[in-house]
Amino acid sequence: MGHFRAFVVTLLALDMVVFVVGAYLTPPDPFTQLLLIGPALLLAPAVAWWLVYRDGFAQIQALFEPDDES
Repeated sequence: MGHFRAFVVTLLALDMVVFVVGAYLTPPDPFTQLLLIGPALLLAPAVAWWLVYRDGFAQIQALFEPDDES
């Protein structure tokens, strides 16, 4: 998968997570939801860019790999 396609898929996945978590954590008041979901949606492209173009996925995976110091 090309970098741009991976970026778009990652961005869409992050947007979906923001909407689900925002709807779950905030009351059904639209203004309150905008206070949480709005900034998160503005931050999502930067996070997607870091994950795809700056090898963020590899860095996160390295955090969870077990050390072989036996």
